[in-house]
Amino acid sequence: MSSVTGWAPTFLRPYRPDVHQGNIITKEMVEQLRQGMTREQVRFMLGTPLLTSEFHKDRWDYAYYLNPRKGEVQNRRLTILFKDNKLDSFRSDEMPQEQMADVLILGPDARKKPRQAPKQPEKAPDIQTPAPGRELSN
Repeated sequence: MSSVTGWAPTFLRPYRPDVHQGNIITKEMVEQLRQGMTREQVRFMLGTPLLTSEFHKDRWDYAYYLNPRKGEVQNRRLTILFKDNKLDSFRSDEMPQEQMADVLILGPDARKKPRQAPKQPEKAPDIQTPAPGRELSN
């Protein structure tokens, strides 16, 4: 143990942000996948796959990694297999529901009601500006 960590309070630690990498796929998105969908339909619904390979052109992998400040590291994977450019089959880890995905990304305050914007005055004040070289008449 170094001399600094021996006397420093435990709450003084460097800030470590959450680390999110990959595609965020929810349970609802996986439930919408149907055999026979085109590559374009799958890409529109799920986004561009994180992993594609020239050696396995009929396979797309959607991977997601989360290393939160507090809590366990999470890894999720969705593998999609195409045949004749149509979705043939897919394998998926357990994906979070959309509400849970929001909380994982944005934090526990994600589902709270947003603050209201400050009210704007109903009418702007009437301001008259004289032309150059003239005075304002009342």
